[in-house]
Amino acid sequence: MNDVTSNWIQLENDFYDKVELYSGGVFANIDDTCRLVSGPNAGLVLVTDKLRVRVLTGSGEQLAAWKWNNPPQVCMGWSSDKEPVFILEDGTVLVYSLFGTFKSSFSMGQEAKDMKILAARIFSSSSGSTGVAVLTSTFRFYMVSSLQEHKVRKLDDVEDLKHFTSWCPLTHDRQNRLLLGRGTDLVLLSHNDKTVLNMQIGGGIGTESNIIKVCLSPSQSNVAVVTDTGLLWIGTFTRKLSDYQLDSEVMHMAWCGEEVVFLSLTSGLSNLVHVSGAVEVLYGISPIGITQECDGVRIISPGFHDLIHRVTEPVQDIFKIGSMSPGSILLMASQAYNEKSHKADDYIRMIGARLDQAVSQCISAAGALFQPAHQKQLMRAAKFGNSFLQGFASDDFYHQCQTLKILNAVRHYKIGMPLTCKQLVYLSKPVLIDRLIARRLFPMAIAICEYLKLPQVEGKSRVLGHWACYKVETSTADEDETARQVSNRLGLNAEISYSDVASKAAQVGKKRLAVKLLEHEVRADKQVPLLLKLGQGAKALSKAIDSGDTDLIYHVILNLQEAHSTADFHMIMRGVKLGASLYAKYCAHYNTGGLQSWLQQEDDWLALAAHTVKESYASGRIETRLSHMVTAQEYYRKAKHDFNLTAIEESSKLLNHQSKLEEKFGRVYLNKSLHATVSQLLEEGEFKLADKLRSEFKVSDRKYLWLKVRAFGKSKQWVELANLAKNKKSIIGFGPFVDVCIEAGCKDEANRYLVLLNNEDRLKYLMKLEIYSEAAELAYNLKNVDALTMIEVKSVNNFSMLEKVAGLKQRLQSSR
Repeated sequence: MNDVTSNWIQLENDFYDKVELYSGGVFANIDDTCRLVSGPNAGLVLVTDKLRVRVLTGSGEQLAAWKWNNPPQVCMGWSSDKEPVFILEDGTVLVYSLFGTFKSSFSMGQEAKDMKILAARIFSSSSGSTGVAVLTSTFRFYMVSSLQEHKVRKLDDVEDLKHFTSWCPLTHDRQNRLLLGRGTDLVLLSHNDKTVLNMQIGGGIGTESNIIKVCLSPSQSNVAVVTDTGLLWIGTFTRKLSDYQLDSEVMHMAWCGEEVVFLSLTSGLSNLVHVSGAVEVLYGISPIGITQECDGVRIISPGFHDLIHRVTEPVQDIFKIGSMSPGSILLMASQAYNEKSHKADDYIRMIGARLDQAVSQCISAAGALFQPAHQKQLMRAAKFGNSFLQGFASDDFYHQCQTLKILNAVRHYKIGMPLTCKQLVYLSKPVLIDRLIARRLFPMAIAICEYLKLPQVEGKSRVLGHWACYKVETSTADEDETARQVSNRLGLNAEISYSDVASKAAQVGKKRLAVKLLEHEVRADKQVPLLLKLGQGAKALSKAIDSGDTDLIYHVILNLQEAHSTADFHMIMRGVKLGASLYAKYCAHYNTGGLQSWLQQEDDWLALAAHTVKESYASGRIETRLSHMVTAQEYYRKAKHDFNLTAIEESSKLLNHQSKLEEKFGRVYLNKSLHATVSQLLEEGEFKLADKLRSEFKVSDRKYLWLKVRAFGKSKQWVELANLAKNKKSIIGFGPFVDVCIEAGCKDEANRYLVLLNNEDRLKYLMKLEIYSEAAELAYNLKNVDALTMIEVKSVNNFSMLEKVAGLKQRLQSSR
């Protein structure tokens, strides 16, 4: 246990531990001319000088390097996406990829560009985005809350600028503000307001001192301030907690958790100052860079990378001198059991009913330690104790083992990511995998995904998709070979988007590779748009048709039409039968001119004629309609379709007659059929004109007689109807004569034609006309029992009629 507590530092009732993360000459090649910034949560280390930029891991391994061809930076740091961000003296913000590829830039405004900037800060907002704040030489602040939005906002002006010395972003709420020192005052500054905090810093009234450094704790609830007189003041936004007089100037300052401030001094010493006022002096630490973490502070010095953090309560309870906590006793029991000592039983009995607490302490303590040997001791003790509890903490034990294995893997010097358990919880395991992907550590990312048994779409498939994008971007091999390697590795996996990989290939100028990769894409909605973008119109149309998605097919067709000349477009469409049909259908609804051009190119005279006829009926002017009719006749003649040619000729002839009739009578005849036109003329008494149309269009005698009977009946021309009936041999019979009279409500006229009917028809129409007495006599003569029965039903309220029908039925029955 002594090696666990050997570096512990006691401040009040808490213990702090100095952990050596990496040693053996790490960061030894960084000289005084370099600037160094390490990202939070065990992030990468950014090192710059006048000539180049380097990205290093936490163990000092170089990950990337590139030349610096821009003006000197005022500030540099890391975005929330772990991308290097640089702020130049003219207010330009540059964002690079992890491997030195320029991604984007924007300006902090015209004033920053004209007047230059004195200082800048890069910060993470409460929403998780990355913000930038700058101070111009005119002592005005400008802020951007997100690198994606680039919306520059000016903060409220600061008065009495000559005493202004230090500032830092305050981002714990949605309103990003600045906390700045002005003389002995702390001021909260937003875009439309400033608030002076009511606190005495520097010894009270009359003390001539100015704030030169301001630092906020991870939760941003505590503040540490250093004045130019060497006073360290620690407090909250409402009250003082403690202060301490320093003996030299401060080089670096950061919070180590929420209760201790770490300070590196020009004297070569470092101090840990507790909020209670307790102080511990550290020797042999000469930082070239420090990073404030959520649970401690990381210190980078030539040859070393250390972490100072608060020792968690479970670790204190188990390892502090003289501890008799359940966890400490369980650890001794486990060690005695491994040594086959009988004392193991005695220790277990000492724990008694607190065994569940002992197991929980060991599991929690294992996650807070860095040495695998110590972790194993504690986890073995937890497993030993858990065997007496019948699976009390089996899930906790399993998840802690899982977490420790991941942490130890990424802490390895080849990976160089010294995460703590608390930092991993803050980041989450998916974000850890994203970081590994960003560093191009694809095998490690896949191994963790498989170990965590993540769903394919969230784990292995996602990693492979990023690997494929990296492969096509950096490969120098033949494009066919690269496509083969990628497809063999990814396979036919619906959860991997080949279109994303192909898009990356197209982005770097490898269009042929992109087309080959798209052959493996199973989702047409992703495949087809990119094929269009790559100029593969015919292939895109073919794939869209294979998908069966009509909307997608139309999308391709319209894009092809826009991107190609008419001749080239028609040539493409001619090769795809279904595409041509859909294009014709689309043009029929939305682009009639395009349809006519397409049909002419295809020599489709029959469809062109049908289209022209449709246009003729859609036209309002009679001259235009007749012109379209003539054109349609030409098309039908070229198509050698005699039936339609005859029909359109007759339609044109009828249309001409109707227009003349409208001119003559001022009544509507257009758009009516031949029969309707003839009927209207008969109803209006224009018999000669009707006869003329009948003769010209060769209406049959039978049809013409039908039209006359119906027209005379509808217009109640009874004399004309009677004249028609003088021919005793009507080719349509005389039933229609009776029908039109009944429909017109003239039963007396209908009676006139009953004598012309045969007996069967006369019986039917007598019943229609409700002449039941005569109908009954006729039914008796015809021996039609069913008719007599029907008459009996119809005459249910006529007693005399019922008697007559009954008598007739009886006579008819007796005659049989």
